[in-house]
Amino acid sequence: RYMSRAWSRFIPGEPRIIVTNLTPVVVERNFVWNAEPDGLTLAVEATPGIFDQFLQNAQFDMREVTMIGVTSGREGLWVRRHDLTEAYDCMDSAFGASGPILSMATAAANPVDLGGDIVLGWLADEFNLPLEIKNVPADGSAEQYRLIEQGLVSTWISGTLWDQFPRTKPGWIRDGFLRPFADLSMPGFDLGNNGEADFHCPNVADAYLDEGQTDLYRAMRGPQIYAAKNIVGPPGIPAGVTRALRDSLADAMADEEFAANMQAFTGIQNNFSHGDQAQQALIDTVNSFVDNRDRIDEITDSVFEKYVR
Repeated sequence: RYMSRAWSRFIPGEPRIIVTNLTPVVVERNFVWNAEPDGLTLAVEATPGIFDQFLQNAQFDMREVTMIGVTSGREGLWVRRHDLTEAYDCMDSAFGASGPILSMATAAANPVDLGGDIVLGWLADEFNLPLEIKNVPADGSAEQYRLIEQGLVSTWISGTLWDQFPRTKPGWIRDGFLRPFADLSMPGFDLGNNGEADFHCPNVADAYLDEGQTDLYRAMRGPQIYAAKNIVGPPGIPAGVTRALRDSLADAMADEEFAANMQAFTGIQNNFSHGDQAQQALIDTVNSFVDNRDRIDEITDSVFEKYVR
């Protein structure tokens, strides 16, 4: 919604942008994939779409879409309730622990529904963490807020909520109701301060993983958090049109007012990648997942069997 009213003045000709919501996401991605490659049909996405690519009814390959740019992404977090404070601080304090249990919620009718959440089960196996994944009917943000507020789960894994908490749940971080447990961002990313507190726990990949583990971690996490907000179009948009769209987005993100207003509107930290770089990063992320898919499938089945209750 913010893009529809604020981005157009940076695009040559200042076109009117009409927003259409299509659900489920695979239908929307199929629609954009099959659209005329004239630059007039684009999607503002909330995920990289890589997991969606492997759904049975998916018609698209994310390596072939036209990436216009990524406005945020690479971040991920694992937070815990305050009542685990006496037992744990950051993730390393739970290495080899027998309890209390680190419980989280997911809606997974079968192993493939776990998506990027399998990384928690993998970390639990690698570092002997006392983990339980509770299978719930729905695991959207509203449901997760309720579950952790009522103490039905003790932890929460997410992608972009660190900077949103001060707006969605003022005081939760400041007053310590929720506390950092592990920075699950891509290697090299630092969640930093969200206005209420520092995310003082280190990036898991940078602090705890060796090179081989980091490669597998990238393959598991990248499809979920490589990009948060990103703009894509169908394959084959002419080079001149692609260039105009990419440069217009770069100009918008370089505009202090536009960038500040978008961050305030979404509550998500800006982390812009120009379409030129983001296109190759998307291809690399998909290929990393594909190259490691046999191992990831094994981990997925194991995590579902061992930890999902």
